[in-house]
Amino acid sequence: MVQFNKRFEADAVPEMAELQREFGIFSAEHGLQRSFTLLGIVPADWNERRRWYKFLDHLKTYPSDRDGVNGHDRVVEAFKEDLESGAPLPISLVCHSAADDPRVTVSRGRPVVFASDVHVIVSIPTTPSRVVRQQIAKTVRERRARELSMQ
Repeated sequence: MVQFNKRFEADAVPEMAELQREFGIFSAEHGLQRSFTLLGIVPADWNERRRWYKFLDHLKTYPSDRDGVNGHDRVVEAFKEDLESGAPLPISLVCHSAADDPRVTVSRGRPVVFASDVHVIVSIPTTPSRVVRQQIAKTVRERRARELSMQ
């Protein structure tokens, strides 16, 4: 996220807005994978890059704070709307607990306490890996119990 947040910090916003105007980097025609690859916001390691691409694609299954818009498309809309506005703001990508809110959310504010500028804050719901593993194990146990009861 550091690489991402550096690319959309206050000093970089005018360049990003110009790139958006000229090339339409963020639009309904381009997925986040293509947009971020074009901007060089990808891990150097190929295994990590594959996981990053899967994560970006998986955002399509997330709900968002906008009715009828999935998480992936909400992120695209947030970038497009901000960069095409008359006064684009820096954009920060942060995470929040999926237990608190399972939606991808977009707001305005200070992403960290010591930030001096207002940002567009794109917040992605996350679940700790140990919780995911526990959920998977529980699902497998339940499925096995059902299969045994059917025999």
